[in-house]
Amino acid sequence: MEKINNDTRFFSRLWTVVWGSLFGLMLTGCAAFSAQEPSVDAGQSSDMIISCSDVIQPEHQVELDAIDGLIESRRYYAGLAKLESLSFDTQAHWLRWAQLLGQVDQLAHSEKIFRAVAGECGSYKAYHGLGVVYVKQQKLDRAVEILSTAKDLAPADASVRNDYGYALMRIGRYDRAAFELRTAFELSEGNASSRQNMIAAYYLVGGDASLSNLQREVGMTDDQIQRGRALARTLLEEAP
Repeated sequence: MEKINNDTRFFSRLWTVVWGSLFGLMLTGCAAFSAQEPSVDAGQSSDMIISCSDVIQPEHQVELDAIDGLIESRRYYAGLAKLESLSFDTQAHWLRWAQLLGQVDQLAHSEKIFRAVAGECGSYKAYHGLGVVYVKQQKLDRAVEILSTAKDLAPADASVRNDYGYALMRIGRYDRAAFELRTAFELSEGNASSRQNMIAAYYLVGGDASLSNLQREVGMTDDQIQRGRALARTLLEEAP
């Protein structure tokens, strides 16, 4: 009888150990599966895996052209929804995403992505986009610094020069702004945005006399001069 009781106690302890071990393995297995679950929104994670690839395959070009069409028609929310259904195989996908977030006033998210791409890829387009976001956020000194980097990386890009010149105007560096905006105007062969910003900068440097000289050199209309002058006055009113 004593042997039976001893055997019973032995097997009872054995099953306790076995079930305890199995239960521990089950918990470990659950933890392992949980750790491998993908992020629901990889774009908002601090562990974004940025693609710096500039190789655009034909299928990528089709995707990007569709997004660009929505951007051009100012359908930013639709463009964002379309883009978020794609795999981000190229740097261009990431840049479009950051750009669209900025267009729908998600500036903090836009800044985060542009900073991530700039840090990972070092491209002028990422620095350019980040600088524009800083302008929108009124972080003007930071915007000038970042846009200067973009300009150094792509000195012949008219859009970069234009945005850099505009940021310089916003902090009161009118002489330098006029130089950058004249460069942007000539590089873009008369782009309307560059022209208006350039006129504003020249007015802020030397008033109507400066505009008269500019008009003779470039051949702008009185209406174009008036719009540029109005922009300059608005910037003066908004200056800190």
